[in-house]
Amino acid sequence: MESTGGFLTNIAEKLKQIDLENSTSNYDEIEQLCDRCSGVRSTGPCSGKEKGTCCCTPNGLPSPLCVYYSPRIMGLLNGEKTELETMREHWTALDPAKTEKIAKKNRKYFDKVLAKHPEWGDFFRRIEHLELGEKIGEGAQAEIFAASSSPRMGNRSKREVPLVAKVWKEGVSLKHLERQWPPEMMSQLSQESIEWPFKNIYGGVFIRKGKFKNRFAFVMERYECDMRTYIDRQMLEMLQKKSHGPPFQDVHDVYRVLRSVALDLAQLHEAGVVHRDIKASNVLKGDNFLNGLGATFVIDYECSVGVVGTGFWRAPEILEQLQKRVRSCNMVFTEEADIYSFGMMCYELVTGCIPFEGHPQNDYSIVLRGERPSLPNDLSAELSSIIVECWHQDPLSRPSASTLLKKLRTLRCW
Repeated sequence: MESTGGFLTNIAEKLKQIDLENSTSNYDEIEQLCDRCSGVRSTGPCSGKEKGTCCCTPNGLPSPLCVYYSPRIMGLLNGEKTELETMREHWTALDPAKTEKIAKKNRKYFDKVLAKHPEWGDFFRRIEHLELGEKIGEGAQAEIFAASSSPRMGNRSKREVPLVAKVWKEGVSLKHLERQWPPEMMSQLSQESIEWPFKNIYGGVFIRKGKFKNRFAFVMERYECDMRTYIDRQMLEMLQKKSHGPPFQDVHDVYRVLRSVALDLAQLHEAGVVHRDIKASNVLKGDNFLNGLGATFVIDYECSVGVVGTGFWRAPEILEQLQKRVRSCNMVFTEEADIYSFGMMCYELVTGCIPFEGHPQNDYSIVLRGERPSLPNDLSAELSSIIVECWHQDPLSRPSASTLLKKLRTLRCW
């Protein structure tokens, strides 16, 4: 997986170059619009306020009225902060004075409680000689590193795969971290489950020496990148060609991702795990994705207890609890909330945009009064119907993950 911050910084530089090229072009001499509107200057799916009216600029870049317009990507054109820098502004600061004290407690808790747990203990004894390489990602509580190890995992150890280590930062209490682990997930992992999505996690380890001494890590299989990064790359490539449109040119790629995520979600729900944060950045894409070999799956369910989701991927009932200032430990998350987030992830895949980009993140009224993002006019009625069902205001009117999977398997074309 590639560092999101580095990738988006490259986007900024390339978009500046595109802007420079456009500024030196003769506006009147450019006859062709984007691929979605070419030859149909008064009609087409890139519509503005009125259906059938193209609102995009002649230089191939999307108008703010276009369904494929992304303020986040276009904002990089003006030299604004990268997505990673923006995320860091919201991270929780740790007290350095308490770090060593927490480290000692973490070592004791790992050795006396986790490694000797009557059911989960073997999961924390599987990884030996963990070595960390380049840093390839970062979040509020953890960092992702390329990794290699000598796992003791029975038949699974015979399968040689590239690994990553999700390493929690200094100052994170292991005892408190354990409370975020769904017990149902840990039961599956302790049994060396070979079923998706649990087979991605190989073991948990406490690092005892070196640069990352006294930090806990989950060791997982490494994949190329997350789907949000892949979408951004696709959008950038179109902008480089002075074009725009959906991030996936082949609709069957969209269907493949949706079916894969729906399958993982159905299995998580069957195991009693509510994800709480379904979005494109929590779906990994493997090297064989374009070959149709089923290389996408859901991640970040391992610490889902206590998570309150992200932005406007969250269901109305979750936003309503946040608005009422319900404490995270008392918030009620259901499988139906995951389905709503799945609908918003679908929106990402068919438009390349983030739900309600540019809208104030703390103004939940737009969702609570029933508004939803605009879908492309040329999207199939079947897929549009599925998305609309997923983000229904009434949780009981949303399909289950298993029903969702059945419906997605019937889709054939736009």
